[in-house]
Amino acid sequence: MDFNKEHYLARIRQKLQEDGVKLWISPYFVDNKTNVENLQELAMNLSDMLAIPCNAILVMLTTLQSHALEKLASRNQFQQTGMATLRTKIVGGSGAQNKIVISLNESGESLKRRIISEMNHPSTTSGLILDDSKSLQAQKVTNNSQILAIVLSCDPASQKMEERIFQEVEMIKADADLLASQEDENYLRIADQLGNIIALPFEEKKSLAVAMALHEKGRSALKRNQVSLALTLFHEADSKFNACRSELLRAVDNAALLNLDIAWCYLLLGNAADIPDAVVRLNQCEQSLYKTYGAQMERLLTLKGSTGNEAVLFLRLHLLQGVVAFHQGKTLESIKLLNQAKEEIQKLTINDGDLTQLIGLGFTLSDARLSLRACRGDLNAACVYLQRREAEREERLKKEEEEEERDRERRKLGKTANNQWVNLGYLNTIVQMGFERSRAAEGLKQTNNDINRTLEFLQNDFDSFGTDDASRGYFSEESLAQVISMGFSVEKAKEMLEKHNGDVERAVEELASNLGRPDDQPVAGTSRDFEKVEATRKRKEETKKEKAAYKRLAKDIPRTEEDHLDTGLELESEYLHKYLSFLTS
Repeated sequence: MDFNKEHYLARIRQKLQEDGVKLWISPYFVDNKTNVENLQELAMNLSDMLAIPCNAILVMLTTLQSHALEKLASRNQFQQTGMATLRTKIVGGSGAQNKIVISLNESGESLKRRIISEMNHPSTTSGLILDDSKSLQAQKVTNNSQILAIVLSCDPASQKMEERIFQEVEMIKADADLLASQEDENYLRIADQLGNIIALPFEEKKSLAVAMALHEKGRSALKRNQVSLALTLFHEADSKFNACRSELLRAVDNAALLNLDIAWCYLLLGNAADIPDAVVRLNQCEQSLYKTYGAQMERLLTLKGSTGNEAVLFLRLHLLQGVVAFHQGKTLESIKLLNQAKEEIQKLTINDGDLTQLIGLGFTLSDARLSLRACRGDLNAACVYLQRREAEREERLKKEEEEEERDRERRKLGKTANNQWVNLGYLNTIVQMGFERSRAAEGLKQTNNDINRTLEFLQNDFDSFGTDDASRGYFSEESLAQVISMGFSVEKAKEMLEKHNGDVERAVEELASNLGRPDDQPVAGTSRDFEKVEATRKRKEETKKEKAAYKRLAKDIPRTEEDHLDTGLELESEYLHKYLSFLTS
């Protein structure tokens, strides 16, 4: 990117707009040709006012005039023929620009094929990811729209890498969608910043969950410097967030931070063409952060007791706003914002000696950096902060493990007749009263978690069958399926599991020891038995898929919720210095 050229062009365009100058009409364009003398006179006047070399201004005026005339021509063509002209720009590759004439009734896939064939680059689009199956018109693509194609490069090795990126995106989307499709309310909980569970309709909860998963995977890709993959994932997450109610998004800061991450990717990719989208996203981010955290971050201070790490977000926000103002030709505003970012970087800079001491005590670089910023550089306070956070982390992990264990127990026991999980609290209470656990669970399932009716059921059951029968335990459908899968008949599997109180190992051991006896020939089970076994088998397959999906999603995602706030500030400092240098020069 030629920063001087971009900056000059933005200042010239802004001045022309302020003065109402239209280069495509008289006196600058007469009888279908440029009036060179008038254009040169305009260039000299602008040179005096903007302190930009006259020859540079003349070149840029000619360029702006050419673009304006091309837009007029494409508008006339669209009105007469219905064929739209789309401007394409490659990011991350050659930076080449081109025009494609296409009907807006064509699909997103058709446009992508055209870009690939005419420019020899694989692509996606910015702003909104184009859906291959929908028409361009349905996706709000209009005549003279700009299409951003994100690529690595055009060599075969990089094309293969790009293909892997899109395959990974599709896999992540599928995994997130699979996990978010669980309608069990215990499977997926979404909380606000105070930890309060947000009650949501299923479809909205699903969209939000998928959006957050895609956002986290995008952040992981950004940490690995895979900016193109990150931006693609961020745009996919953005489309999912857009399916949620606006009042819901105001309860959490995820959408605001996503807008910030997308704008940051635009900067890393050097894409000045996305400045209009960056402006909108940064404004939305700023409004949301101030509303969520407070104008002076007082709400955040009340919630977390510290605002040091979140200050990184405002640093990046002001830096990006300063960069955008630079490219818009708003010099004074850009200087103000960049100087504000400079002050914020100075406040966030950490003493290397303190950082080394904390790492020497066994803390990670990330934890050490986050703790020092949270405590405004106070080393002793940072030590206390880390110890407290470690205790909180262990307590949180303990609660999560306990909840996972309860979830496994619920799934093992199954559901009641009205499709509710067995109430573990009631179950433990009944067991403490001396009843056998499997019978208590069966009672709760039959009575829809009515503890009084369950006790009545168990007492009557005990009295009618006697002590010997009461000692014969119930078993789960999963246990039955496990024994049958080893080749034993349904009848024998049931008999042995009941005899051994659902103990699969002992049941299989006895069945195996009796193999070959005449009375142990396979006996056909009822259709209902086989239906239960088949349902159990399918559920096991689904659980296996869910575990694999979770494992893939969890890969590279940090366990700490503040990982996105951890930065060494190297990139921020580099871009700040670069833009301040252009402004001062």
